[in-house]
Amino acid sequence: MGSVVAVRFDLLTPGIEVGLVTTNLDKMVAFYEGFLQLELQGEVEFPGGSQRRYSLGKNVVKLVTFDSPPPQPAAPGGGRAQAGVRYFTIGVQHLNAVAAAFAESEYEIVEPVTEFAPVPGMGWMFVADPDGNWIELFGTL
Repeated sequence: MGSVVAVRFDLLTPGIEVGLVTTNLDKMVAFYEGFLQLELQGEVEFPGGSQRRYSLGKNVVKLVTFDSPPPQPAAPGGGRAQAGVRYFTIGVQHLNAVAAAFAESEYEIVEPVTEFAPVPGMGWMFVADPDGNWIELFGTL
């Protein structure tokens, strides 16, 4: 029997970075920068592509494009569409107001606000970005 190997991270940053590969950059920028109003940190060029970096609390959302687009398109539908990393979650205040802004926008609410029964006054919902990536929003109603 082999020994179990484990790794312990000595974190460089206090958050995570989520990379969203897109072939639809203009619409994704309109959503993340325009509608969600995430702050643009800047653009980073790398061999074969680039990324636009957005602040989200202590985390970063990266819109990544490649000079040669990926052979497979984005797979919309969150966790019900296929296995793997299918959504990320953002905690917000005033979820009902956020839901109302989405309802008045061109962007899709894929699961409406649902109150979290064990914790009255808290709820969650799912929305989709222009590529069909799901974002779970949870927080105070």
